[in-house]
Parts: sequence; C-alpha cells; structure tokens
Amino acid sequence: MAKVTLGDILINARQESIRMRHYYLGVEHLFISLLEIQGGLTASLLESYGFTPRYIVDAIRRVAGKGNRQRLWAGMPNTPRADIVLGIANDLALEDGRTEITERDILTAILDEGAGIPVRVLRRLAIEPAGLMDRARSSSSQPITGMTPSYLRIEFGSSFDVSTEIPEDHLFVMRRMFQMSARIRIERRLQGGHSSAALYVIIPYGVEGGMQSPLVVKIDHADSILEEAARYEAHVRSTLPPLTARLEDKPTTVETSDLAGLRYTFVVDADGKSRDLREAAGSLSNLGEWIQKSIYPYFGKTWWNQRYPYRFQVWTEYDWLLPPVLVLDYLPEQDAPPDAFVVRDPVKVGQVRDLDYGVPVVIEDFTVNRVYRDLNSIQLTIGKGTEASRRAYKILVRGINLSEFAFFRGEIVERIAGRVYETRAALLMQTLSALIPDFDGADDTIPGTEHLARLPNPLHRYESILEEFCNGSLSKIHGDLHLGNILVGANNTPFLIDFAQARDGHTLFDWAMLELSLLNETVMPAMSGEWDSIRFLIDYLAMINQRREIPGTAPEIRRALMPIQAVRAVAERCLARPSAWGEYYIALAMAALRAYGWETISLGARRLMFYVAALAFHELRGKRPDDDAETRTTGGASGSFDAT
Repeated sequence: MAKVTLGDILINARQESIRMRHYYLGVEHLFISLLEIQGGLTASLLESYGFTPRYIVDAIRRVAGKGNRQRLWAGMPNTPRADIVLGIANDLALEDGRTEITERDILTAILDEGAGIPVRVLRRLAIEPAGLMDRARSSSSQPITGMTPSYLRIEFGSSFDVSTEIPEDHLFVMRRMFQMSARIRIERRLQGGHSSAALYVIIPYGVEGGMQSPLVVKIDHADSILEEAARYEAHVRSTLPPLTARLEDKPTTVETSDLAGLRYTFVVDADGKSRDLREAAGSLSNLGEWIQKSIYPYFGKTWWNQRYPYRFQVWTEYDWLLPPVLVLDYLPEQDAPPDAFVVRDPVKVGQVRDLDYGVPVVIEDFTVNRVYRDLNSIQLTIGKGTEASRRAYKILVRGINLSEFAFFRGEIVERIAGRVYETRAALLMQTLSALIPDFDGADDTIPGTEHLARLPNPLHRYESILEEFCNGSLSKIHGDLHLGNILVGANNTPFLIDFAQARDGHTLFDWAMLELSLLNETVMPAMSGEWDSIRFLIDYLAMINQRREIPGTAPEIRRALMPIQAVRAVAERCLARPSAWGEYYIALAMAALRAYGWETISLGARRLMFYVAALAFHELRGKRPDDDAETRTTGGASGSFDAT
C-alpha cells in the first residue's frame, strides 16, 4: 500500500469540508479523511467493532450537518480544535523520533483531545475512545486486514444443496466471522424472505475439534445489516421471551466488500434437526392451532398485546411498501427551468402520477433515506417524524456524482432537481403486465368470481386509501413475519429470526404478512396458478371475509385455508375496535399490493397477491346501512376506517 502522508490527509479533509459546504477544516473532516484511507488503520480498527467506515462517515455527517449554500468567507481556516489535534499529532511524532505525522498520530490525537464530533459519535455507538486509542497505539504499523488464518476450513453438510453456489464474497464474510474457529460446516441455505439477504445455517467447530451450537448467519448489504443490529437493540432484545433465538455478537464487516453479516442463535428440535415453518408446516398436526396457541401467546405478551390507541393516516404506515412515487434522472439545479414541477410535503400523489417522461421536477425538503453508491443514486422520503413517515413517498434520483456531492442518510435536502424517468403508476402497471393478465389493467374493475362479478382494480384504488385515516393500535411488530422467519424448535416451540424490519408499528401488519405467506407457501401449491384458478380461490377467501363456513364439498381447500382462518382469529383479537375489520383489510390490501411484485415467488402466487389486494379493497368499499353488520366497513364523513 502506498504511504499516506499528512498532506494527503489534509487534502482529503478539505475536500470533505467543501462537499459538506463548511469551508473550514475541523476535526470531523480530519477523521473522515482517515476513514477514507483504503486499508487504513482507522477503518480497520472500526471494522473490528462491527462498523463499516461508510457507516461512521454518515453518522458524523448527520451530527455535523451541511453548511449554507452561500460561502461566507475566503480560504479554508482551521478550527481551534483542529489546530489542537494537529499540535498533539506533531508532538506524538517528535516523541517517536519522527518528523512526519502519520495516520496513527492523527487518530490518537483526535481520541486524546476527546471533545470533537468524532469522539461524541463513537460514544453514541458504544465505542469507548480510550479503548480505541489503546488499540491504535498498540497495533502494528501494517493495517489490520482481519484475514482469517489459512487453516480455517469450510465444509458442507449432507443436506446442503450442492447445486446452489455460494458467492465468494459471502464465503469471505463467513471466514471473517468465524476466524476463531477451526472449521465451519454449512448445513443449508434458508429460503429467507424477499430481499437480497442470504440466510445460512452454520455449525462452527472449536480449535480442539468440538462441535458448537448451530447459528443462523445472515449476509446482506452492510447498511442493512448495521441497521438491523440497531433495530434489534432498540426494539427486540429486551422484549423477547427468555428462550428464543437471539443476536450473537456485533455485526461482521469486511473492508473489501459492501457486505456484512449477523449471527443469530439457531434452535433444533428433539431430533437435533433445524426447521423453519415452511418445512415444519406439514408435520404439525394443526398448523392453525399452533399459530394461535404458540406464536401468538409466546411473543404476544411483550409484542402484539402491548396495543396503544393509534389513529394514523394510512400513508404513514403503508406507503413505503409501494414503488417510488418518482424515478428521476439527476439534473443540475441551475439547469432546471423556472416552471419545473415542485414536489414538497404534503405530496399530491394524483398530480405526480400524471407527470410525463422527461418533465423537469424540483424536490424540496425531502430526507435522504438510502444512498446507493454503486448505482450513483439516492432515495428520498418525506418527513422527520415517525419512522414510517420518514420512509413514505419514496423518490429515487439517479445519475448523481457521489464523489462530488456528499449525501448521507438522514440529511434533509433543501432542493434537488431531475427529469422524470418513471412514475409509480407506470411501475405498478409494468409489474402487472409481467403477470400476463387476461384483462385490461387500465380498467377500473377486474373480472371477479362466481359470486362477485367484478372487483376493484387495486391500481385505481390505493391512492385514495393512502389519504384515509385509520383507527388502529400501535405495538412492537416483527415487520417481516413470514414462514421462513419462524423457526420450530424442541417441543414445537416457536422462535423468530431476522429483525431487519422490527419496529413500533400498526399491530395488524404482522398478521396480514403472515396470511400472505401462508397463501403463498401452503395454499398456492395446490392451485394451478392460472387466472381462473386464482379467481376460484378468491371466492373461498371472500367466504372467510364474510365469516361463512367453507362448504364440505371442497374438503382440500377447506383444509388448506384453516391456517388462514386461524390468522384471522388472532387478527380479530388485535382489532382496535371489535368487528371493525376495515383496519385489517387496509393492512392486507397494502401488503398484497407490495407482494404481487415479488419476483421470488411463483407467477401464480403473484397473481393471487394481486387478487387478494382487489378483494381487500372490495371489502373497504362503503356498504349500505342495511348490509350485514359484520362485513360492512365505512369511510364515513370523517374519512376513517374504524367501524363495520
């Protein structure tokens, strides 16, 4: 690695100051410059704590904030604290008999001075500056690589599907994660959810050959992994039952990849085997009863039963499930015409929907939710309030030179311009086209069932629902409750894994997600996947909505839908108001509208998700006063879904 001089560090620090529109050199800029040294000591030390350099950089930028657009002075003066740090670094070099200041000197000086923004950020991340300083002083002159000793072996269990190739960067994360083990055995890959994450069951072996407890290893983009670890600490650790899967140790990051990993304790049944609910469903004597009497009471005490009255506008909880409102190609602000369409909070979705390709748009006061450095793109959302609203009304801006402009998660972007590349309406229609519909997706209604001639087209219904108010409840939720994230241990004890979406949210969302997972995993395999077959099944789901008994003339369907009825029984207990099923149909409709775009499930399942959304929107339509009370939902004059 080429030698990094003080001059190099100062140049990069000044560039960071310009990107942040500060125009002075502060300790925060020096520290970020150290983090950007490829394979440097600072980055390597913080990776050993489970944090990527980029994560620390973003955390520092959030605290420092961006400066004014207008530069108020000439030159690049040092702050008094930066002068103190550089003076300490110079003294450290002289004490060591050197005339050149090194990365280690500046890092040690920043930590020794102890009052700058970087030190405050480290303390918030539970990294003690004194301990980090000791490690910086005692480390070798070579950067810490964290490479695993060559004797670590990776083996594969007898049940591992050898046709499934594991990416090399996944193997590298595993080697870093288990560098203190003699060898590891990858038992199998779990099916996981519908994201880019990969889940593996791994058994490590100690240096003396002893087998250790199995673990679930999750590998995903580093930002997602670090966010999941933070969510676990904030929402999950203190609320889990005494005996359940837990997060093991801090995240594992690697300097050569954007990936990171987490380890969860894994559980096995009485035979020493490990199963998720996808596999175990067929062996449970009564899956529906198990959901009601095991999962719900086991976790419900500290999760779903902790319900607080919660009146919310639907978009605050469910807009994030949908594609971006807009996809824009970046346009320098000075090139945006004065009459460019302006998008600000509150977002007028109807107006945005009608924007044509190439129309110039200016976004004002949105928050950076994601930075996709490999795609030169950022994702913006509205609001600074609750977590759900911060992720609402996503706008993706492509083609930004991220080496020139510093964007970080949580930053409020005053103004940014672009030209329309796609709208949400177009993206949803493209997703429907991929299902090869036997109807016109532009129509307001779609073909119904034997007993429901027409159903509302979800693509023409969701916008009005987003603006409605819902009277519900707020509780701790898993956020991604599907069969792959539910494990079955000894005595059929339930365990949950993967808390990437754990949060305080609408209570019924988890149960809507579980219903969709059951439909995909346990009901769809018995169906053909053709549109007529889907509509045939929807007729039976309508019977469940209407609290009617499924006729004995369809025993197979009746048996397959019993777990769905069990989920409904749990959902009924979680309704904010007795029999006010509109609250559940909102969750089901919006979750299904998301799921019909999942490419990880079969074509037939995606078609079913689209029709589940249509049926839920049908149930949300206002009914006449003389309709059956148990199936009626009303918007009412107040525009609320709170009664049936």
